Amino acid sequence: MPREKQNYRENLADILEFTGGKRLLSVKEVKAYTGFADERSLKRRYPFQNGYISAATLASCLSGGMPE
Repeated sequence: MPREKQNYRENLADILEFTGGKRLLSVKEVKAYTGFADERSLKRRYPFQNGYISAATLASCLSGGMPE
């Protein structure tokens, strides 16, 4: 069983607080959360599917890379 990445729970809690509990985030919401200026950079950096990413996946990415 894979180990949870360091700071994953803190990142997830912060994302959920920022989004008011939303668990599926649009590119625009992730852009606001991360402060990225360019949506294309976000789409290359994070694994969006059909323009959305789950809060859990984003937290995993922020905690140390792409999810397995």
